[in-house]
Amino acid sequence: KLLSGKRQSTGGSSGTAGSGTGGGHGASSHPLSSLLSIWRGPNVNCVDNSGYTPLHHAALNGHSDVVEALLRNEALTNIADNKGCYPLHLAAWKGDEQIVRLLVHQGPSHPKLNEQNNDNETPLHCAAQYGHTRVVRLLLDELTDPTMRNNKFETPLDLAALYGRLEVVKLLLSAHPNLLHCNAKKHTPLHLASRNGHLSVVEVLLGAGMDINYETEKGSALHEAALFGKTDVVQKLLSKGIDVNILDQKGLTALDIVKDMPSQKSREIAALILGHMTGKHPIINLPPPPIPPPQESPSPRRKGELDKVTELISGLAPDPEEESPYEALFEATSCHSLDSLTSGKSSDRDSGRPDSEVGK
Repeated sequence: KLLSGKRQSTGGSSGTAGSGTGGGHGASSHPLSSLLSIWRGPNVNCVDNSGYTPLHHAALNGHSDVVEALLRNEALTNIADNKGCYPLHLAAWKGDEQIVRLLVHQGPSHPKLNEQNNDNETPLHCAAQYGHTRVVRLLLDELTDPTMRNNKFETPLDLAALYGRLEVVKLLLSAHPNLLHCNAKKHTPLHLASRNGHLSVVEVLLGAGMDINYETEKGSALHEAALFGKTDVVQKLLSKGIDVNILDQKGLTALDIVKDMPSQKSREIAALILGHMTGKHPIINLPPPPIPPPQESPSPRRKGELDKVTELISGLAPDPEEESPYEALFEATSCHSLDSLTSGKSSDRDSGRPDSEVGK
């Protein structure tokens, strides 16, 4: 319990593991001396119901000082939780560069950098898909293998392309140009980036020399971009000379797929492909922009209440002989919508989630 929450400093702010600094210094809510007296000996590697050791909890929640103390007291870095994750997986997922560095370089057991969890993802997969560039660079410097695939046959580069993590894509290609040729029959980084409309990633991949006409079970990258309505990616692929006659496993071209679809975007894409094939500039009939609804003017009662609020705010000097102005202000504001206060979010801290997100 002491490790499962975010650390709190005397200034009232919480540590941010995703920043890469780890937030491991300053006043802490956990008494290290008390914790270490409990953890010395075999207790340091005890596990809870999820398979977490104290080191898992500290790594996940950004407590770098606790991580360092646990490692000095022989906490093992190669114990997996119920999902097959080591502390290094969790720190990489959060993007905590400082804790990743501690786990790699300190402690009685060197972490297995290429160890895969139950989804067959390595720590590099975890960092790449959430865009944690500094952690990716650190893991690459430690000679982690960037060609390993998870249960969906995705490499770290595939995940970075899928989620549009441009800087991670650049870093992986710079460190390992051979990744351009580690393609699977199910997909390539170019297919995944095209499907999700990540134009900048598509441009980087093509600029690095990725085969624009590589065929998978679903056809070319043009099939992916056309099917998912990514018009700008379709235009880019066409301008780079992609073969529009490539067939998918059903024997269909990208034009075959979209030409009979009813949506306006599909018709636009079909016109672009057809125009590219015929050499004629496509004529696309776009629907007129929607007319915004007229703004409703405030009702007389609401306007009157707003005037009353303004008047009360401007004269909040207390007068013992009159009704409390704060009570009157409450009366005036109580008829207005308080949706923002009753939306279910009690505070940013309660609703906060790791960046990743998307890290991401």
